[in-house]
Amino acid sequence: MKMFTQSICRTVLLYMASFSMLLGQQGDQKEKEKDLLSSLNWKRWSPGIVPVYSAEDSLARFKVAPGFKVELVASEPFVKDPVFVDWDDQGRMWVGELRSYMMNLDGSGENQPISRVMVLEDTDLDGKMDKATPFLEDMVNVRSLAFIDGAVLVVESGALWLCQDKDGDLRCDQKEKLLDFATTAHDNIEHAENALHFALDNWMYNSKSTRKLAWRQGKLIEQPATARGQWGMATDAYGRLYYNSNSVWFEADWEMYDHQWPRKGTKARAPTKQVFAIRPNTALNRNYRPGHILEDGRVARVTTISGLAVHSHGAYGDEWEGAIFSMSPGTNTVGAFVPAKSFPRADHYVHKLYPDAIWEKREFLASTDERFRPVNASIGPDGCLYVVDFYRGVIQHKRFLTSYLRRQSAERSLDKPIGLGRIYRIIPENHQPVPPPQDLVSGLSHPYLWWRLRSQKRMVEGNRLELAPAITELAEDATATPHARVHALWVLAGLEKLEESTIEQAIQDPHWFVSMTGLRLAGESKGVGAFFPDEFKGLAEKVSQNKDFPTAYTSYAALTAKSGYPSRVIQSYKDKEADWLVKDSELLSLYRKGRDQYNVSCGACHQADGKGLPNMAPTLASSDWVTGDARRLIGVAVHGLMGPIKVNGKEITGVPPVMPAHGFMKDDQLASILTYVRNAWGNRSDAVLPEDIARYRKTEASRVAPWTESEF
Repeated sequence: MKMFTQSICRTVLLYMASFSMLLGQQGDQKEKEKDLLSSLNWKRWSPGIVPVYSAEDSLARFKVAPGFKVELVASEPFVKDPVFVDWDDQGRMWVGELRSYMMNLDGSGENQPISRVMVLEDTDLDGKMDKATPFLEDMVNVRSLAFIDGAVLVVESGALWLCQDKDGDLRCDQKEKLLDFATTAHDNIEHAENALHFALDNWMYNSKSTRKLAWRQGKLIEQPATARGQWGMATDAYGRLYYNSNSVWFEADWEMYDHQWPRKGTKARAPTKQVFAIRPNTALNRNYRPGHILEDGRVARVTTISGLAVHSHGAYGDEWEGAIFSMSPGTNTVGAFVPAKSFPRADHYVHKLYPDAIWEKREFLASTDERFRPVNASIGPDGCLYVVDFYRGVIQHKRFLTSYLRRQSAERSLDKPIGLGRIYRIIPENHQPVPPPQDLVSGLSHPYLWWRLRSQKRMVEGNRLELAPAITELAEDATATPHARVHALWVLAGLEKLEESTIEQAIQDPHWFVSMTGLRLAGESKGVGAFFPDEFKGLAEKVSQNKDFPTAYTSYAALTAKSGYPSRVIQSYKDKEADWLVKDSELLSLYRKGRDQYNVSCGACHQADGKGLPNMAPTLASSDWVTGDARRLIGVAVHGLMGPIKVNGKEITGVPPVMPAHGFMKDDQLASILTYVRNAWGNRSDAVLPEDIARYRKTEASRVAPWTESEF
């Protein structure tokens, strides 16, 4: 019996060891030439165990661009395994920790609830954090957070939480799950939603995601969005979004301004994939492949890019305006890219490199410490770059880990220790602090973008309607800075308090960005953001002839004057025309015209599939409001609808009690849209003709207010 038991134990142990090795070699599956996996080429450059340095010793191993210095802001035990950083309005630093990531080479236990959100404070004002409070514990791999009105949104693997501190002790007292989020992180942590990055258009954008989020009147609103990036998100003073993936330093687009930049294509990309470290980079996943490691032991091209930040209206001055700082943890570097010319005169970038006595060239920030792992970065309230150092040996996830990297990591002790981490600030040598704004409205005029966006976010998400008059005054103030006026326009749009007179003045402004923002938001003054009103087409035509404006903008103005806004709907639905539609040529013609108009003016809220959006718009598919009395539907379209309603006898909850009036649209436009919605998504009803709209307008000529359900 004893021998039998020992035999079973040996079998189990052998199985466990084999299974463990399989887990560690999932990355081998992509390799066709299996013999390469046994390569020991790394012994040529990095044969020894990798030292573990204290935060202060690691700090001494940096080389940074001339004119800058690196400061240690936080380190263990205050933070462990940090992956992002943000600040509240009081200047406290909030850090998210990914504590169960690759705790060993098998990556076991990665979904244990041991991650945290920490609040760090500098109580003696010496620039280094000396107090840490766990706001939230027992989380599964915290990925990002965002401050909203009176609460914090926190993302972990699988969920987005609304977290509140009720008694002011910086600890979460109440936690409510709002939606499933980053669900793929349970199995593939490198490829799941993250960021919650608030941008100029009042939306929070996410990497590795096809949705954007907004907080409005105590509710979370979701809309489809273009898929972007892998980890982290950034923005600049013009509303461009920046993101990256593991082998691309950065990409950028200006979708919120209808993709009018760059001039060629929809994205701008880094000019190179080259990287210049100041130590050998052997501990990378596929360095066994010929050509991956140069003769000096460094890698030739980036393969581990993770997170980025953009310096725009910060503390570094005009020389660094629009600079992109991208993290390369596998090479222990931070790369910098500056615009070749100021925006919008150019859409390409220059890779900033610096001479090095040993390695000839190096990046903006580089370290000889192999455990320095810059995984994310942010521009702080002080306008400076903050770098988040995961400080780990192994950063490759088990799902992609090759046996080549596993063996090297084990022999060089890269797999331990864990539970360390640092945050650094990159500060100009001549840095002069700028005080924070005195109030929210003045915050829109602050010289630093961080404060302008934070002030905008607080007013829109807090629904600060009482500030609308002061914000309107700023938007119309010709002596204010152009960017302050642009922020004011977007705040008014977010509060739904943007007046036609304000838009008219903005379009005629001599500064191109104010003018372009006015044109971009003209539809918002009518309550229909995706539809360009006809009465502004004359102004758009005039702008298109202004030779002082950038060509990209005048071309946009000309296009808008001619055919309205480009479609702003993210298409994830392909319309299927019913058989009975195809057989009726007249009805089919109206239907197709209506479909195009619907996607422009209605699809953003009611969606391409007609199912609407939670907290924003009810469904139009199989709705008695759509397929019932056509006159009632016409009334809603022309004059709008307010108050509670029932759809198919069921009360609608969780959506705003107002449907904006669309009476400014032409009769044929409204008729085609209504014909489309009455015959799409399984609906089937008679067509609505332009003369039906005209007849309604004549009958209800004296009406101004929206309809209510009880009136019908």
